Amino acid sequence: MLSRCPWSASTDQRLVTNALRVPWRLLSFGVAWVLAQGIAESVLGPLFGLLSRSVGESVPVYPWSSLIGAAAACYVALRFVDDVPWSVMALGDQAWQGQRIARGALLGTAAILGTAGILWAVGALRLEAMPTGGVDGAAIVQDRWGGTALRLLWLLGPAALWEELVFRGYLYAVAEEAAGLWVARLSSSVAFGAVHLMNPGANVRTTMVVMLAGLCLCLVRERTDSLPAAWSAHLAWNWVMAAVLHVPVSGLPFATPGYRAIPNGSEWISGGAWGPEGGLVAMLVLGGVLVVGYRHRSALTET
Repeated sequence: MLSRCPWSASTDQRLVTNALRVPWRLLSFGVAWVLAQGIAESVLGPLFGLLSRSVGESVPVYPWSSLIGAAAACYVALRFVDDVPWSVMALGDQAWQGQRIARGALLGTAAILGTAGILWAVGALRLEAMPTGGVDGAAIVQDRWGGTALRLLWLLGPAALWEELVFRGYLYAVAEEAAGLWVARLSSSVAFGAVHLMNPGANVRTTMVVMLAGLCLCLVRERTDSLPAAWSAHLAWNWVMAAVLHVPVSGLPFATPGYRAIPNGSEWISGGAWGPEGGLVAMLVLGGVLVVGYRHRSALTET
């Protein structure tokens, strides 16, 4: 069941006081994040450089340094600034339960495959064979699908986790305490969409889809009381696009073997170079998930 944030049981006076403290709490979180990520990059940079040379291709450090920075910032904020348990971020004792994580992964997989299936059915997406080589300036494509799939998991896993820690984790928890559940949902999703404006090809349409995706991830977090479940849904969505469909993820292309899915027709329908998550069909699928999820509140609730 959805557990209420411990902060929410405070008196009105404490809620007012905490609302006034929100900017300072977010500032301390941001400073801790920047410092921890900088240290992580300094330590991990040379190690990832050696790894890149040994495997013959670039192995980026930023997903892991970002994850370390975000996790450290959460620890500092919860332990020293707010003095509250990890459960306020849906990271309680049961949060990493395998059933909850599997449920999130299944939902993320179903949502993106449903989006791609509709696009294929209406002729807005087709598969095209591709020889081994470069893709849109990306690294050399690997011959074996399994190796590429594991490399994508290594890249996309920490990237999705740090985003969940920040947006559906600390930002969501602070906003919920200060102004309520819907403010938490909307503010975290707007911030999530704004961050993706830095990606290649981002525009108003793609940002709206990312915000809808953020609301869906809030739904997973709430119904399972598990931030890791939201992470697995997020990761499954991204990994299926990159490793199975061989399409860009939020405008970022990846090297993939053998074939790729090519958008047809209007970018408003297919998402174009942004990937299937950037078009009208993705909006409709994600909107449908929200309608069903909030109308049937028990659908994802633990029994």
